[in-house]
Amino acid sequence: MIGAYMADVRRYAEIDQGHSTRWRLFLHSYGLHALLGYRLGRWLLRARHRFYLWPVLPLGWPLYYLLSRYARLAYDIRLELSADIGPGFYIGHFGAILVRRCHIGAHCSIGRLTEISAAANGAGPTIGDRVWIGAHARIVGPYRIGPGATVGAGSVIQENVAERVLCLGNPARVVMRNYDNRRILGVKAHGEKPLGEAPVT
Repeated sequence: MIGAYMADVRRYAEIDQGHSTRWRLFLHSYGLHALLGYRLGRWLLRARHRFYLWPVLPLGWPLYYLLSRYARLAYDIRLELSADIGPGFYIGHFGAILVRRCHIGAHCSIGRLTEISAAANGAGPTIGDRVWIGAHARIVGPYRIGPGATVGAGSVIQENVAERVLCLGNPARVVMRNYDNRRILGVKAHGEKPLGEAPVT
């Protein structure tokens, strides 16, 4: 939990450089509030299988409930525990965000009014590392989004998306290949691991 959440904080610090300290960054970043509850909840799920951690569960679950309810009511951000979200996740805005029953790689970004989930009674999407997903985008179903891909604002995914492409529209279509999304992701060009290789947490 701590390693993944600190990667989230570092990602926010790289993008939101107007805050002088991480404490002030946390106070002003609604996405970090939602991620704190999500990371705690995922840690509690794993802790159920480690008997030596059982004493913290009666305190941890009520805290998770309060944090997750706050994120839903105050920001309308729903990061459900059925989602497997990699470290360095960035939520660009608040409002009508739903992430559930999916796998999201490291250092991805999403915008507001975004849904990433499984179709009814089906499998959810698998999203690679360093994928940027714009506002109003919808990825519902067992689709695979390749590492480094960019899903433009308002796009609706209805098929698999290759790596390093820019796709737009409803339904989404590839408009550019070998698209470099590092600038909009806010990641540094130097010292990066190859796409598809998640950082150690």
